[in-house]
Amino acid sequence: MPECDVAIIGAGPAGAAAARLLAAWRHRVVLLERSVKGSPESLRGSADTRSSARTLAESIPPSCRKLFAAIGVLDAIDRAGFYRSTGNTVWWGSDQPRREVFTGGAHGYQVERSRFDDLMRTCAVGAGAELIEATVREVNAGAEGARIVAADCELRARFVLDCSGRAGVVARRGWRVDVPGHLRTVGLVGVWHCRDGWPAVDPTHTLVESYEDGWAWSVPLSPTIRYVTAMVDPQRTELARGRPARDVYAAELRKTPHMSSVTAGATLEAGPWGCDASVYTARPYARAPVLIVGDAGTFIDPLSSFGIKKAVASAWLAAVAVHTSLRTPSMTDTALEFFSARETEMASSLIEQARTHFGAAAFTHANPFWTDRAAPVDLPSTRDPDVRVLREDPRVLRAFAAMKAHPDVAFSAGAAVRVEHRPIVRGNEIVLEDRLFVPDLPDGVRFLRDVDVVTLLALVRDHRGVPSLFDAYNRRSPPVALPDFLGALSVMTALGMLALTNGDW
Repeated sequence: MPECDVAIIGAGPAGAAAARLLAAWRHRVVLLERSVKGSPESLRGSADTRSSARTLAESIPPSCRKLFAAIGVLDAIDRAGFYRSTGNTVWWGSDQPRREVFTGGAHGYQVERSRFDDLMRTCAVGAGAELIEATVREVNAGAEGARIVAADCELRARFVLDCSGRAGVVARRGWRVDVPGHLRTVGLVGVWHCRDGWPAVDPTHTLVESYEDGWAWSVPLSPTIRYVTAMVDPQRTELARGRPARDVYAAELRKTPHMSSVTAGATLEAGPWGCDASVYTARPYARAPVLIVGDAGTFIDPLSSFGIKKAVASAWLAAVAVHTSLRTPSMTDTALEFFSARETEMASSLIEQARTHFGAAAFTHANPFWTDRAAPVDLPSTRDPDVRVLREDPRVLRAFAAMKAHPDVAFSAGAAVRVEHRPIVRGNEIVLEDRLFVPDLPDGVRFLRDVDVVTLLALVRDHRGVPSLFDAYNRRSPPVALPDFLGALSVMTALGMLALTNGDW
């Protein structure tokens, strides 16, 4: 039976990104995809000349460029000729548009998913991953790895990454968890063509509009082609009673003053078809030798153009965790627990962001579609402190005032602070490094506003006064700005990591 280091189920953005990284790090990687239709030649097609298939269009923000560079695919994406985006236009709980223009002349990408996935797979194979077209039927995990049974082949792998998206080849078998309060959502997708361009909107912008019974969004793939999706609750539409999707789609668009205006002079060239967009998470996200990655583990409402970014970021961390485990088997439990905890944090944060967006729309649209989705959800808390909240903490403000009044103040270690080893990513591995713990931060902290608090704690013994301490820190660590340094000192003092040995505050 063929053997490999890592078997990856699903060759979408998450699977292809993980495969490229692990292959580049000299591991034997097999990438299993149910249907591989793309080819390098297909990447040269344009949105106007390619036939419309049942794929999706997605908006990728400029913040993804750094992540793509880390994976080694940025140059290929830039060369692929994807339509460049300059921002978003949003009507959310308001008839007035909010135009969000990317700062500094940055651009995002408007991508057809099938074409983007083809490119990512090509990059993975170019790095040395083996791509096999196969439908996985069974995964048997054990202490020494896993046996993967596909329709026409079997193989053994030391680790398995389920990157199969909503299909959840492994995730559906006891890993996936529904999110309380999040009802079923279906996206009705249509492809529109407007020969003379789109009226009264920036032709490159993603458009988002809330309305009484749902919300709609549109991604352009060229000056003349747009995907337009209506997000609805199927139980509150005629879909549940068997009405044709085309009729339901047209009825929903008629409820949208702005999206219906945009499409008024356009032709529906393909669709609509339905895509399940219901929210779910996983628990846990990793248990040797299996990791649940990207949309296989967490799906969020696509409110923030974060879908591909979330999937690729999950793949990057999964690749780091597996690479660490293969190189240093004694770190396996630590690495997989770290991956699972970070995925849990990310899911909680994104679901809370979506709930906030729904709450803003519910203020205008007093409809169960919105009020049900805006209801509070009991989610695991994130592990890192929220700097925005700490900035307004009265204790932090008092500490800052004391340092401002007495810049020669001396510090010592707080009575309650303790230092413990915790996992952190360094390069392409997970290592154990020190974090500071106090009662207010039970999960510990290593950085505050880019300031290494462990290093700073060690320096206070030998340096008196803020100016001397600031100079010593910037000589020993990557330099930081004075406002960030003062902010970190204020938080450390307020929360008991540091104590003032003189001065009255």
